Amino acid sequence: MKKLFLLLLMFFLSLFFLSCGESSDDSSTSDLHCESNSDCPLGQICSAGRCIVPDSSDNGSGEGNGGGNSGSGSSSEGGSEGGNSNPSDGDVSTDDSDPEEGNVTGSCEPGKKQKCDYQGPEGTENVGPCRAAERTCKEDGTWGYCEGEVIPEYESGEDLCTNGIDDDCDGIVDNGANNACNGGYEEEDDSDVEHCETVCQINTEDGCKNKMDSEYDASLCGTNPPSPDCLCNGLDDDCDGKIDEGCPCNLGDTQACFSGKPAQRGVGTCHDGVQTCKMGPIRGTVGTWGECKGEILPKKDVCDNADNNCNGCKDEGLCCAPAIDCDYDIGNATPFIDKEIDGTLIYDIDHKFNDADTVKWEWTLTKGPCDIVLGKTSFSFASNVEGIAGVSTDTSEAITFSGIGLKKFKVNFQLSGTYNLHLKITREGDPESPYECEWPLKVVSTGLRVELCWDTNQAPKRVDVDLHVGKNGTTTAWGSSDCYFSNCRGSSSPRWYDETENGNNPRLDIDNKGEGPIPENINIDNPGDGHSFRVGAYYHPTLSTDNIETHAVVNIYCGGTRKATYGFDPLPQLTGFNKKYDFWKVVEIKWVGDNLSDECEIFPKLDNDGNYVIDRPRDTNYNNW
Repeated sequence: MKKLFLLLLMFFLSLFFLSCGESSDDSSTSDLHCESNSDCPLGQICSAGRCIVPDSSDNGSGEGNGGGNSGSGSSSEGGSEGGNSNPSDGDVSTDDSDPEEGNVTGSCEPGKKQKCDYQGPEGTENVGPCRAAERTCKEDGTWGYCEGEVIPEYESGEDLCTNGIDDDCDGIVDNGANNACNGGYEEEDDSDVEHCETVCQINTEDGCKNKMDSEYDASLCGTNPPSPDCLCNGLDDDCDGKIDEGCPCNLGDTQACFSGKPAQRGVGTCHDGVQTCKMGPIRGTVGTWGECKGEILPKKDVCDNADNNCNGCKDEGLCCAPAIDCDYDIGNATPFIDKEIDGTLIYDIDHKFNDADTVKWEWTLTKGPCDIVLGKTSFSFASNVEGIAGVSTDTSEAITFSGIGLKKFKVNFQLSGTYNLHLKITREGDPESPYECEWPLKVVSTGLRVELCWDTNQAPKRVDVDLHVGKNGTTTAWGSSDCYFSNCRGSSSPRWYDETENGNNPRLDIDNKGEGPIPENINIDNPGDGHSFRVGAYYHPTLSTDNIETHAVVNIYCGGTRKATYGFDPLPQLTGFNKKYDFWKVVEIKWVGDNLSDECEIFPKLDNDGNYVIDRPRDTNYNNW
């Protein structure tokens, strides 16, 4: 009791001396403002935001913020910390001093922490995210600000419904009478969006001017005038609807691209597409990038547990229990191994409808370059569907199969690459139907894969073309020490590297002649770092007739990513490949990294005019490249 009396006496005496100092010219006060003792001249301390000599006042550090809610209060004249300490709660200081009164200089142990009084509604402390503030003793022995307090953001019973947080600290997550759970948030109401911006830290910078303004932002490239899209990064930096126009590229090269706003790239459901370098306006010049295909662009946000508009937040207060989960991770696929996706893990996972067996399921998968050239897919689905993949003869860019209760998707790929999978579920009589999702489905294999296809592989114009891959420094002649149909299957394969779990290295998986009009492919599962390989296509005399113009396509995959395409739109198609014994010298590839890498350097074989190179007849000397 005596101690408390002495403290109160010191407090009132300090107020008296402080008021006297402010009304006179006493040299014990200063006009210098401060936040800590280090801000004051030698011999003075910081008190109530001003530098004073120690004799004039001992009423505390002046480090208070006047309000227990962190970041919302201002420093008070008396050094108040904005809330009383409760040393009995948690691992806090047992200092007898009252934070509201402050401490004399040097009275706390540096580094010691002390809890401040909770400023939120009664009964909400330590419920959900709500907690009291805390202050720390500074190096000079004075208490710092009360910081870190969290109080309810909403009135009791009015959580932000879809964020999984008990915002009102009432012990119930995502409850409320006037919020999105019960249709309270209108689409134009931005109250939930404001909260979302805080939680998700949306990045809204476009990296360019308004889409309606085609004027280029010269600061992006530092040139005046700037060249078109001079960042050359697969984005539409100058906002003119084109990607990397004016950027140099090698014929056949591919790159990831995205035509939406730069800040949306890779956010939410947004996903890169692929663009291919095509011939420039003048043959022999550098190429130009073609159309960006296969990208997933932002759409209107809907109730599907996904960030459809790619702004960093899911659903944005639209609903609490979506009927479909478009954020479901479908994973990757592997060539020649069945890939199955269980739709019941995507649709109606909360059992709101229980009708997966009676609704209509539609699965749509994009095709790869060879699928389009052949008019037949290189992947196959389960047999219980309407429109089985593998029997189509059209050149569309996607194939759809559907059926009642077709809730499981099962596919087997022969080739690598990235395909887009779209799911559509239709419920009769449901105003919210159909429910739709879209994902990129990546078919990944380690190492180097080369595939060949062509358009004259069936009667009456049947031509047999064979894929050849050689290894620099090892292969000496085409048709003997390289990898091709005659010597690269089973135990007879050349042994460039040790065998892998997939078999020999290299390895021909499919021969078009013997196994039908499907892409041939050669695989090197474990290429050596820095090793180089050459690729050619041979117009085989067997079954072939002169003067049948054949448009062959070669695709190069490194680590499952398509790095180059030759002979396919938007490139100029291969022409003049129409004689027995013709040999198309396609590309040289240098591998970079280990077998898990997806890096490789691509060098297409072109003449001085930018045309593909065809030997007639084939020069079997491998080194005559």
